[in-house]
Amino acid sequence: MITWPRSLTHELAQRRCILFLGAGVAASAQNNLGERPLDWNTFLVRATDLVSDPSDKTAVDQLINEKKFPLALNAIADRADPGDYQSFLNECFNNSSFNPSELHSVILDIDSKFVITTNFDKLYEKHCLTVSDEGFKVIPYYSESLADEIRSDTRLIIKAHGSIDDISKIVFTRKEYHQAKKDHPEFYNLLKALLLTNTCVFIGCGMEDPDVLLLLEELKMTTNSKRPHYALLREGSISRFITQDLLSTYNVRSLFYGPDHSDLIVSLKDLYSEIESIRAMS
Repeated sequence: MITWPRSLTHELAQRRCILFLGAGVAASAQNNLGERPLDWNTFLVRATDLVSDPSDKTAVDQLINEKKFPLALNAIADRADPGDYQSFLNECFNNSSFNPSELHSVILDIDSKFVITTNFDKLYEKHCLTVSDEGFKVIPYYSESLADEIRSDTRLIIKAHGSIDDISKIVFTRKEYHQAKKDHPEFYNLLKALLLTNTCVFIGCGMEDPDVLLLLEELKMTTNSKRPHYALLREGSISRFITQDLLSTYNVRSLFYGPDHSDLIVSLKDLYSEIESIRAMS
């Protein structure tokens, strides 16, 4: 189990932390047949069927084999019919047969004021709005009211890459990211401010997203903060050299659970118990 730093449990208890949810959280969902949402590799392999030109498809397959996933997705989006591409995204990320998991549930129990997610699916917000009596607002990166909502008492689910509800504004490819950053610089300024003033806990994130890493690196270079952010990672998922680089370059301390993904839930339940004890005494 993870040994939780005391400073982190106290910040979480006081709701001064951000929970940042990545694809690993979405992947924990299941439907009634025991099937899970597609992982990156499987998603891209299936998406190559959208590419009709054989030579283009061969080039995309090579990118996938080399694990150059963002480049492969860019190529697929460029070469596929726009209507077919949007239909495929909707099929993959707007599937109501998937049910929120125990991981979604314990994340909700921790009760952070801010939850940021790069996932397009609606599993977490569906769970929050269904089982909780608290008021939640789901705010996409392009919302003009985000700054006001951050200053309110409302618990926020911030969709940093948009939602499957509006496919035209999801941020999936590198091209879409650069366009979003150009069109909505205020969001990225707000995101930077949130990471500067709050401790962030990354859950289900492989810590390979170049956009997130670039933001963290910039903060590390321009501030003197000694308080780290935290990434919850499975034992053996990264080397000790990457672990050290995350800390020295991005100010992200790795907390390892494992060896199974189910061990993360056990550790988070232990964390929730610690948080509740602190809140009960305050």
